[in-house]
Amino acid sequence: MYLPKIFLLLLSSHLVLALVTLDTIRDLTSLTDECRDRITDEGDVIQLPGTPQVHLGSGQEDGGEIEDNITYALRILCSELFIALETPLSPPISSASSSQAVECQMVIEEYHAFLGATVQFLHEIQERQMKWRWDAQSGVRDELSWLQSLWASRSSNTQDRSFIEQQMKMYAETGCFGTSNEVLRRDVEIVEYINDLIDLFG
Repeated sequence: MYLPKIFLLLLSSHLVLALVTLDTIRDLTSLTDECRDRITDEGDVIQLPGTPQVHLGSGQEDGGEIEDNITYALRILCSELFIALETPLSPPISSASSSQAVECQMVIEEYHAFLGATVQFLHEIQERQMKWRWDAQSGVRDELSWLQSLWASRSSNTQDRSFIEQQMKMYAETGCFGTSNEVLRRDVEIVEYINDLIDLFG
């Protein structure tokens, strides 16, 4: 997958400084919402930390421009996911906190918010694909394939850890989900949704 120079520079800086934390999920939720807003013409600009502002288009009802907007929004989101997978997990979170119940409620709510933002973003892409019927050569399909591999494949990053595995390890260390398989089950549902979207491109 080709990455513009701006993303390569961004990746190199994050590889040195960043650690994956629960804040990463919050940041991804916000970024996913921004990407969705751009697609629905409710936002004007997407900006990554340390980079210039990136205008994704004027929002006119033009199939080619909409396709470009979605492609670029997906590329930004995938780049952030790639960064998360290329960095080590933060140290385990202590389960001995006296406010663990409150913290766990927040952790679970934020996880659900992340999933909700992801589903809404994918739904907006689905609606536009159903309208414009882009083919298998579309950049949108390429970026969806990258997104799918980041979520489900170990081979998509040098840490040999899929995004699903990353989340399972991180949330297991919080103790907030107990012995439940909720994280695995819900994450697999996201991957299945992405697969269904990819199939729409023929």
